[in-house]
Amino acid sequence: MIIYNLISLLFQPIFWLVMLIIWFQFRRMAKLKSDFFNLPQESVVQPTLIATVYGLIGGFIGSIILVLVGVSVLEVGVEYLWILAIAMMLVNQRFMCFAYAGGVLSAFKYITGVPDISIPQVMALVAILHLVEALLILFSGHLGAVPVYLKGKDGRLIGGFNLQKFWPLPIVAMVAAVVPDIGAIGEVIQMPEWWPLIKSGLFTEQENIVYMMVPVIAGLGYGDIALTTRPKEKSLRSAFYLAVFSLILLGLAILAANYPQFGIVAALFSPLGHELVIFLGRKYEFSREPKFTKPPQGVMILDLLESSPLKKAGLDTGDIILGINGIPVNSREDLEYLLDFFTEELEIEYLDDKKQVIRRQLIFRKGFEPLGLIMVPDGYGHSYLNFSTGGGLLKSLLRKFKG
Repeated sequence: MIIYNLISLLFQPIFWLVMLIIWFQFRRMAKLKSDFFNLPQESVVQPTLIATVYGLIGGFIGSIILVLVGVSVLEVGVEYLWILAIAMMLVNQRFMCFAYAGGVLSAFKYITGVPDISIPQVMALVAILHLVEALLILFSGHLGAVPVYLKGKDGRLIGGFNLQKFWPLPIVAMVAAVVPDIGAIGEVIQMPEWWPLIKSGLFTEQENIVYMMVPVIAGLGYGDIALTTRPKEKSLRSAFYLAVFSLILLGLAILAANYPQFGIVAALFSPLGHELVIFLGRKYEFSREPKFTKPPQGVMILDLLESSPLKKAGLDTGDIILGINGIPVNSREDLEYLLDFFTEELEIEYLDDKKQVIRRQLIFRKGFEPLGLIMVPDGYGHSYLNFSTGGGLLKSLLRKFKG
């Protein structure tokens, strides 16, 4: 039944609209990389298809958990969540997240009694969506990371990666309804007594409650910066923090369904726990030395294009090129000179970052074919990107208005 509903979503216009939005996001990132490093723009068809496959798998897993828990879309106040999330985005763009909107909405409900929503249901929805996001980050958050130059704490330029991922998320949610005569609606699957884990708060135990599956299309996004580790290591750590947050929040939601006084605990933990996830990630990233800086000897590889002969030969991010055809390389100028001097046959001597051993690799290129190489910055004299999440949309609009 879940698979059938998910497949039906693939034929809905809204699914292809989400796909188009995701395609434009990947295209924007590819253009940023191309323009910044003056390289040929790579196709975004493959990353879009990969994101779609992972999104379908994530949607299937999320749907199973939603059905298991018994989250009913009629009790989560989706319209309130969206309105509040958009309003909070005006303060700070990273607040455009259901963890904040859901927490504020649930706390308001706990204190005032309005609107007519279920705190456990809202918190369970937030937890499950973030758990699916953690799984997607774990398995694909590092794919397609965009290399960037940034200014370090000492003013020198360092290399890093902008991790931006987007996934379409077709999911199956539940709608609870009362049916006077269950036998009149045809085939019904009898569920065990313990299900759902979070029971509907709209009806009494004596009523005949039927849960119907409703296909819904959503989208998930992930943004991060990797400065001290490789993108894969960064995404693994981020996924771990987010998964722990999600599981604790889900546990609090189930607890609140049985003990209403825990509703305020879940409501407060949602935004505060999410802030803790961000704090821990930033603390780990900025308390350590950056990885992608100019080495004492050689030039370090920041990234390689998919078509790069170096990538095909086995070189990777973090490897340090020490020499070409027996001649030492210690700067960008050295490398460019040797690549102009030697054409077809190149013996690359490099330090393997993963194994910490020196290797030699023979590669062949056609004439002056580019190596598709992005190097770690020398320290000064390059353009760089400035990442900031300190302002919201409203602040940006006011700045433009004053200007």
